[in-house]
Amino acid sequence: MNRKQRRREAKDRQKDKAVEGGPATVLAAADAARKAGRPGDALALYKKILEKDPENATAFVGLVKIALNTNKIETAVALVGRALISEPGNTDALDAFAKVAAALDDPQKTARLNFDISQGLKQKGLFEEALVLHRKALCFDSGLAATDTQESLPLLIGGKLKEGWMAFEWRNTVGSLGPFTDKVWNGSDDVTDKTVLVWGEQGIGDQIIFINCLPDIMERAGQVIIEADDRLVDLFQRSFPKALVHGSTRFTGEGKSSWKDFSWLHDCPPVDYFIMQGSLPRFFRPTLESFPSSGGRLCADSERATAMAERLASLGMGRKVGICWRSLLRAEDRDDFYPPLECWRPIFSMPDSCFINLQAGLDRHEKEELEKRFAIDLVSIEDLDLTQDIDGTAALVSVLDAVVSTMTYLPMLSASLAVPTWRISRGGPEDEWAFLGAEKFPWFPELHVGFGMSDEDLTGQFEKAATGIVGA
Repeated sequence: MNRKQRRREAKDRQKDKAVEGGPATVLAAADAARKAGRPGDALALYKKILEKDPENATAFVGLVKIALNTNKIETAVALVGRALISEPGNTDALDAFAKVAAALDDPQKTARLNFDISQGLKQKGLFEEALVLHRKALCFDSGLAATDTQESLPLLIGGKLKEGWMAFEWRNTVGSLGPFTDKVWNGSDDVTDKTVLVWGEQGIGDQIIFINCLPDIMERAGQVIIEADDRLVDLFQRSFPKALVHGSTRFTGEGKSSWKDFSWLHDCPPVDYFIMQGSLPRFFRPTLESFPSSGGRLCADSERATAMAERLASLGMGRKVGICWRSLLRAEDRDDFYPPLECWRPIFSMPDSCFINLQAGLDRHEKEELEKRFAIDLVSIEDLDLTQDIDGTAALVSVLDAVVSTMTYLPMLSASLAVPTWRISRGGPEDEWAFLGAEKFPWFPELHVGFGMSDEDLTGQFEKAATGIVGA
């Protein structure tokens, strides 16, 4: 037997001895073989470990290092994911992940690496760890937000708030968090002396809903900066004077969050933490019992409200009821979504009532048709832009006796101003996530919500609203 054969037999005996030992012994032998430039031996030992322990993160890390040393990047990508999913906090796995990410020169591949691992962690129920990588993935490819499977909707509708709010973190309207990805507040970090940037999202109605949680974060943080739809700035600043409120864009429920101009932040305290407005309920509204009895509150401009009250007083005695029967957009494919005008007859039949137009985009022909059909005079404040001047609209709404609307942002606005509000729409509570499986709309006690599938059901809901208004 020559020297080469004897050396090989010695190595085989050493390998067999290692395999016969415990996991730590086998791992040590595998690492030693890898460092000694014997990738084949190391590979066999790592695989031996994984046969008995399929989630051994250390073995996967060793395989990642072999793949990187042999320039097998795609193999390293697959293996590092297995390592992190097996043990998210493993420091060696995190170090290997950083090296694999650095080896990728394609943003799409980097996005997919982060995203695939986040999905694996999510499936294991490791949601917090999954969120971190999900958000990093969106930095490289915001289009991955479209993979939202809408798991949050049935959970929230069913009243499973804790699980629902967590699933809501994957909502497809968020998109990339841009420069704030690594500053997202986790709900537990102490922010007593910190500045927290709360970023508004989706439409005006959603931003008004989520004001319910603004007092909570303001109570905890040293300073809160609120980014909102630019039409809400005056209203929010007046309502939350201790916060710094800014508006640089318009938000809609159809588009993802966008990050364009941050120059305005130069005049603000440095941002320590960041959170999307819709993420606040996860920490502050985990149950229906955690909702405050008074709901969120907005404060109208007192001078404009006084002026509006004087104008309404000139109309004579009787209750002043604001009405809105559709959204601003009169899309044909939504004609069946809003209750037909005929269903509104119980409202327009209320005695001693003056009806104030809150319908944005009202045209002359529509007004004439409404007045002729129901024999009423619909009062419009001609110098008030109901689309652009939300602060002025709030001033008008705040001095009304009641508001009746269908599903638009308006019921959220009027209820947040503590005005008795009735919102009637086609469908049922099971169609609306914000109802959260509650008997009453939890965000605003002043908001009475009525649902109906048929026109007859909807008419019945308007009858209930009329009875409530007249009996108030």
